[in-house]
Amino acid sequence: MVVVALVVAALAVARLSMLVVDDQLMLRFRQWAVKKWGEDSLPAYLVHCNWCTSMWLAFPIMPAAVLTVAGISAQSIVLSLLAIPAASLIAGLLSKVRG
Repeated sequence: MVVVALVVAALAVARLSMLVVDDQLMLRFRQWAVKKWGEDSLPAYLVHCNWCTSMWLAFPIMPAAVLTVAGISAQSIVLSLLAIPAASLIAGLLSKVRG
């Protein structure tokens, strides 16, 4: 059951990061970030970088997915922390395949 939660959560991270970085729906948000902070600012970079966005999205999503299914234990906490960069990697690789 934990594996299913990890896969679903990783795919959710990938889709949400593509939503923020690539989709037309969030175009105004990306334009707003550039207009507010400038083209060379960190916030503008973060909303245009799939790897960066996926890391920030994976930070709350992956532990929540693991801890909800597995409960709180030392093993599930370690697994949830290791799942963060893994989900970001999956999101980055899926964005390369898509783009």
